[in-house]
Amino acid sequence: MRIIVIGAGEVGYHIAARLTHEAHEIVVIERHPEVVRRVEETLRVRVIEADGSSPRALEAAGVRDAAMVIAVADVDEVNIVACAIAHQYGVATKIARVRDIELGEHPILAGGKVLGIDLLINPTQVVADEILRVIKTTGAAEVADFAGGRVQLLGVKVDARAPLVNRRLRDLRSVQASAPFQVVGIARGERLIVPTADTTLAAEDHVYVVSRRDVIPDILVLMGRTAAATRQVFVIGGGRIGLEVARALENDEIAVTVLERNRGRYDELARELARARVVHGDGTDIKLLVDEGIGTADAIATLTDDDPTNLLAGLLGKRHGAKKSVALFKRQDLIPLVGSLGIDAAISPRLLTASVILKYVRGGRVVSVFELPESEAETLEVVVQQDTPALGRSIEALGLPDEALVGAVVRGDQVLAADGDRVLAVGDHVVLLALPRAIPAVERVFGL
Repeated sequence: MRIIVIGAGEVGYHIAARLTHEAHEIVVIERHPEVVRRVEETLRVRVIEADGSSPRALEAAGVRDAAMVIAVADVDEVNIVACAIAHQYGVATKIARVRDIELGEHPILAGGKVLGIDLLINPTQVVADEILRVIKTTGAAEVADFAGGRVQLLGVKVDARAPLVNRRLRDLRSVQASAPFQVVGIARGERLIVPTADTTLAAEDHVYVVSRRDVIPDILVLMGRTAAATRQVFVIGGGRIGLEVARALENDEIAVTVLERNRGRYDELARELARARVVHGDGTDIKLLVDEGIGTADAIATLTDDDPTNLLAGLLGKRHGAKKSVALFKRQDLIPLVGSLGIDAAISPRLLTASVILKYVRGGRVVSVFELPESEAETLEVVVQQDTPALGRSIEALGLPDEALVGAVVRGDQVLAADGDRVLAVGDHVVLLALPRAIPAVERVFGL
């Protein structure tokens, strides 16, 4: 199908790149000449240099025959207008990114239905929700919910003293009887491995595990980590994301300190936050961190607009006592590197926003999509329907490529192990990990 992507910044470029793997016809509209050149040189898509809210540009992109418009330009109003115009042309699905929280929550735009927008994405809220999940799961670097939260994907670095070190996955059956889980991916160095039964876990592996939510604490112990209550959090950077995170922590009655270097923004935060301690200062000031009690913090979240500041502040916080460091990074190429430096969790706004959009692109049978920050792999939750080729076949008989692995099957209120002889039924929610080259095969098997 033809998909028009408006805006080829970090999110738009990433979405266009992913969709080219899936045999869609992609047309990109971008107004900045240097960005246009980058897309033309690196992606096999048609590019139009124009403002995405221009009816003439949309017509040149083939909007009359387009199935979807994804508007992720850097100006909210451009995205809203582009989707409204696409609606008039009869485009079935319109997606708009709106960064301004106030604009997105206004009654005229709430839900997007008045202007025909099917999905209105607020990246601030998406990123804040992810940061909160990671902060509250103290032993994990990544956390994603599936099947209404009954199943979780955890990204965990294996400690050298963990009980599972140097053991093959096939030898873990006795352990899995009491805490059922499936290892679906292993980030080792700069590679992501989709494991087999003969794969051996090594110290410092970054392991992706799918499991029932209630046994997560047991799994963390097996990985050499501990799950503990989060009681005190430091937030460095009080921008939109920092404010949303601090508000949510306040609501959960977690003690939160917010450090903000800009005096005007500090004054705003002091007015907006009811119980948080707001401090005017630099998050890389070691003396300030120590004086404000960083040594007793369960987590430090560095959420400024500057990647180097987030890295440095996170490392300083960890060195001076914070138990966990969560950092925001705009540059995805930094994410595989920062874990070895001491950052526990690296959050990418681009990947999180793109994941929400990709779920919509693939239709109602895909309930959730989570992209792994260390690679281009995805964890998907798909629903088995009556006309799905997978219906009535065992997991082993699906014929999925080696680059795809089923992690769990959710049937009603039951979370079932992904055994090879497990036969899929109508309504089953299947959670699986797939590398990009395996996505087309997954789509065929599950009728996406």
